[in-house]
Amino acid sequence: MLRATYLIGFIISLTLSLSGCGNSSGSQTAGIDGSGEPVATTTNGTIDGFGSVIVNGLRYNSDKAHILVNGETAMEDNLRVGYQVRIIGSIAADGLATADKIEFTPTLVGTIEQIDLASNNLVLLGQQVHITNNTIFDATISPNNITGLAIGNKILVSGSQAIDGSISATRIDAISANQIQLLGFVRELDENNNTFKLNQQQVSFAAAQLTNVDNNRLQNGMLVTAMGMLDTGKRLQATRITKLNTQFSNSIKNADVEGFVTRFVSMTDFDVAGTRITTNAQTRYENGSATSLMIGAKIEAKGKLDSTGKLVAEKIEFEPRSNNKLSGTVTSLQITNNIGIVTGQLELDGTRIQTTINTRYEDKGRSNVKRFNLGAIQVGDYLEITGYSTDTGFIATKIEREETDEAMFEREFEGLVISIGVNTFTLFGRTITTDENTEFRDASRTRISANTFFAQAVGKRVEVNVAQSNGIFLATRVELEDDDILDF
Repeated sequence: MLRATYLIGFIISLTLSLSGCGNSSGSQTAGIDGSGEPVATTTNGTIDGFGSVIVNGLRYNSDKAHILVNGETAMEDNLRVGYQVRIIGSIAADGLATADKIEFTPTLVGTIEQIDLASNNLVLLGQQVHITNNTIFDATISPNNITGLAIGNKILVSGSQAIDGSISATRIDAISANQIQLLGFVRELDENNNTFKLNQQQVSFAAAQLTNVDNNRLQNGMLVTAMGMLDTGKRLQATRITKLNTQFSNSIKNADVEGFVTRFVSMTDFDVAGTRITTNAQTRYENGSATSLMIGAKIEAKGKLDSTGKLVAEKIEFEPRSNNKLSGTVTSLQITNNIGIVTGQLELDGTRIQTTINTRYEDKGRSNVKRFNLGAIQVGDYLEITGYSTDTGFIATKIEREETDEAMFEREFEGLVISIGVNTFTLFGRTITTDENTEFRDASRTRISANTFFAQAVGKRVEVNVAQSNGIFLATRVELEDDDILDF
């Protein structure tokens, strides 16, 4: 159930009420065109942190930025970690990035119609919303995960949209506003009846105000956000439809785009979130290769724009699956880089965690620090960390600080079982003990015996709830997981 109703509204009776931070500054080294002059750039991606605004591993000074929420002037306080934003700014010769404009448009605002705990999916307005380990939940949602939601709850979703309209949520907030909102590409446009579809949702624009729409005429394939109310037939009666830019102005030289591949002709001709991308022999790949490019791949593409407005990717980074999770108490901390974005290492109950410039931070502790990062963490803090494992160790993609007194002796782990022993198994090099009170379940959440679990556990992914006492981790609940579930 929702612990409280959080007003996160937008234009037309939707009133913002998020609290947060003050002034900001910072820098992050990045490439320029060699002229020594600041280079105009744009970034489409997820907010990873504040202290300026950090998106896609780049720290933008936001002191003088014009911030827009649904096209209306707002403040940096109205932005949140996990929001998908578009930044227009510049990068100076010394690598300092400055934001001139920051725009946030919700992906989906509506009422939950269905919840599938087994697949971590929600349905709103007919749209599938997938919850991943990297999804951030508003602190008012309790428990702070999908089980804290219920059918009928009104929520705001920000995330990346796939070609079928499904959304991989990066943040979910509780709201109280009745108006709904949906972002997508116009299809099945019927100008005679003033209707079209956004993903699976039928939309009527007969009484809608059209914003940024050339000649006041919608077109199939146009990226828009529609706001309004559902009628008795479940059709969205739009009061406002705004066209969102997918093309770059002539002044923009560099671009950075994050999202799903939504169109794919070849490795040199594809779209990411509606943006045209090409590659060449100099394109560098991380966490994948050119052959990994396909419809549905989630990537970040960075590069320069050619004369046709197409992004020529200098680097393509495939988003790793963040399917490991740890929670526990910080036992040590080491900051190795404090230039622009704080990175380093920490240990959680003795398990070493590495952070990167792309690690996302959210503070849900009593202090609720908005400019929360590795430098704000202290030994003894209780954290929940998601990420992925490599040959060099555990890499954190999301770090959340929790209330210590709520879970002093509780832990939650998710990862691959490395080995088993007598009533024990090993996870992240840590021995987990079971006893006669441990509850075992399979991937469908059906209860199974301990013998059945141990017979198939090695190499399988599990989610474990444990009670920790004097360095011993006793499992209270162990659940086998379906490793095929998307977990970007």
